[in-house]
Amino acid sequence: MAALQRGVTPYNVPRFGVAIDWETSGFSVPEYAKFHQGISFGVIIFDSQSLEPVESLYLEIKFDEKQYKWESSAERVHGLSRDHLQANGVTQEDAAVALCNLIVKYLGTDDVMLLGHRVHFDRAFTEQLTKSIGVDLSYHPNTIDSCSMAIALMEMAKSEDVFQTLGMPPRQEHNSLEDIMYTLLSVKRMKELFFKGIEAEFSA
Repeated sequence: MAALQRGVTPYNVPRFGVAIDWETSGFSVPEYAKFHQGISFGVIIFDSQSLEPVESLYLEIKFDEKQYKWESSAERVHGLSRDHLQANGVTQEDAAVALCNLIVKYLGTDDVMLLGHRVHFDRAFTEQLTKSIGVDLSYHPNTIDSCSMAIALMEMAKSEDVFQTLGMPPRQEHNSLEDIMYTLLSVKRMKELFFKGIEAEFSA
C-alpha cells in the first residue's frame, strides 16, 4: 500500500476552518435553537491542514426574556445566570457582528467549514445568531465532528471522556472557549494517533 501523503489540504477544503462551541439557555429537539437562545460562544479560526489555532473569540450574550425560554437545568451545566449575562453580556447584534467579522477576516466569502463536538447543535445556534442581523452564512458540505470521530475511533461519545482518554489536563475555566480549544486539540490528537498507527502498520 502506498504511503499516505501528509501536509496537503484536500481539494476544495478551505484553508481556514471555524471551530465553535455554544452554551445555551436550553435546547429542543429536533430544532435545537427554536425556543432557546445561545448565550455564550467560543470560536477559533484554525488552519485546516495543521489544525493549529489562528485567532479566537469568546463572548457572552444578554438573554432575551421575551423571545426565548430559560432552563434551570442548562444553567446548572454552564453556570451562567441571567443576572450575570445582563451585567456582562453583549447584545445579540454586537455578538453577531463580531462573529461575522472574524469569519470574513479569514474566509472572505468562502463556505464555512465547521468543527465541533456534535457540529449540528453548534451550527443551529450559530445560525440563530447570524440570522438575527440578516446574515445567512454559506456552510461547507464537509464538517469535522469530534463526536463522530470519537465514536468511530474510540468507542465513546462524551467530550469529557474523550479529553481524559487523550491525556488532556482537567479543564479550568469550563466555558465555551476552553471547551472548543479542547475539542480542536482532541481532533488534532486523534489525527496524530491515526497517522502513527497506520504508518506503523504499513511500514512493518
